[in-house]
Amino acid sequence: MDHSKMDHSKMNHDMMPGMNHDMAGIPLWMAIAGMACIIVISHLLLWRKDKYDTEKKSYFRFSLFRIPFFKKLVLQSWYPIFLQFIPVLLLFIIITSGLFGSPRKNIATVLTWGWWWVLLIFIILIAGKSFCSMCPWEAISSIVSSLSLQSRKKKIGYELKWPSYLKNLYPAILLFVALTWLELGFEVTRSPELTAILAIIMTSMAVLSAIIFEKRAFCRYSCLVGRISGLYAMFSPVELRSVSATVCKTCKGKECMNGSSNTASCPTNLYPGGLIENTYCTLCTECIRSCPNDNLTINFRSPATDLFSKSSFRLDESILALVLLSLTSFHGLTMTPLWTIMVNQTRLIAGVSYLISFTILMALVIAIPFVLYLLTIFISSVFIRIENVSIPLLFKAFAYPLIPVALFYHLAHNGMHFFAEATTIIPLLSDPAGLGWNLFNTIDYIPGQVVSQAVIWWIQLGFIFTGHVYGVITADKISMRLFQNKNQGLKALVPQIVFMVIFSGISIWLIAQPMEMRTGM
Repeated sequence: MDHSKMDHSKMNHDMMPGMNHDMAGIPLWMAIAGMACIIVISHLLLWRKDKYDTEKKSYFRFSLFRIPFFKKLVLQSWYPIFLQFIPVLLLFIIITSGLFGSPRKNIATVLTWGWWWVLLIFIILIAGKSFCSMCPWEAISSIVSSLSLQSRKKKIGYELKWPSYLKNLYPAILLFVALTWLELGFEVTRSPELTAILAIIMTSMAVLSAIIFEKRAFCRYSCLVGRISGLYAMFSPVELRSVSATVCKTCKGKECMNGSSNTASCPTNLYPGGLIENTYCTLCTECIRSCPNDNLTINFRSPATDLFSKSSFRLDESILALVLLSLTSFHGLTMTPLWTIMVNQTRLIAGVSYLISFTILMALVIAIPFVLYLLTIFISSVFIRIENVSIPLLFKAFAYPLIPVALFYHLAHNGMHFFAEATTIIPLLSDPAGLGWNLFNTIDYIPGQVVSQAVIWWIQLGFIFTGHVYGVITADKISMRLFQNKNQGLKALVPQIVFMVIFSGISIWLIAQPMEMRTGM
């Protein structure tokens, strides 16, 4: 492994807590073999198209409420704050350490970007919207608006309607793009103070929204973490659903939507009895405690259930799926030697500052996947020539198969960070603010990789392969719902599979590059 420092001509490197080093990418033979497997599996899955059908079938599910202790725990009024206590405590540590601690040696950046931001995607993969149920921003906004540690019924606030033109995912998409620009362009990940300020801003947005607007409008429309996790959670094996749809339909009080004397209604204005997707449920479990019929439960189920059964499509969700695909790849690209060359060449040719050069290139990286995707949609429309299947419908529908492709590259990228850099937190546990403490006698611990480099490589390659397989199967199921004629469905599908192969290939290329690891980040 080459531990030499890379000259990236970036800002604030002198403020970085720790040091940079390069991590070697996967060997060439692994990259070639991985790409070959992806191409072969794409052909095999298409060849076996007759295996799939358009009927919505029942799927494996196991109610976690069959575990008596878990059900009893969820039914307690203090269950939300029980989950949120530790995240709120960690948020307090991040803010205080970031504002008042050392700018070079500080737990705020490691805890935020090296642990929470990295492990968030793994939490979504395993447990769906569980982070939303533990969210410290929601906890603080609920405590402020309800003046209680247990009840979520709002006691103060104006209850204004959320603007109708913002009842979509576009606010969250803009926040996601803005955060990425701040994170990488301004290198917030290197600055404890900026990390703490960002945490305060997010908390303030959640609290102000809870006071001004009805229910949890911020969670429903604007929270970038909630909306990203919402799309990814369509793959998750955890869901909140009704036990019997009939019981919910015949329920007169609809306490899950209207609340009761002791409980609040669904904070995101959902009808829990009719849930068929994870996207907008925050797993706050308020509806479970409200239900007088004991008809709501949390299930463990087959992965990708929501994606495989998808039959209605939204433009804002499709755009977010494409943005996820672009920005997850963008994160990887900014750590490669090619990015350094691109930034320096842009600065040289255009005569602009680093930040302007960064912004131009970031815009291009976001735009290029959209252009390529539009091209494949146009090609599909030319192939099929069916009036009732329009280009806008194809655009919306075929973006959903990109979700597992983006999700599993995200896991591959974040997994590399975690397995390589997770132990940098150990010495900081004893001295979180860099004030010379040694609380747990770990200050002299020398961080190292959690697992070997070879294991990291195989994990990354396995993730990318898995995401591509699920993407192809999802695309195939969607095409068969759009087209009654199998040949027309195949014609529409082929350009989309090619698009996924290209991006899975880009993902493999990215993990084959030497990456600038930000030890102590």
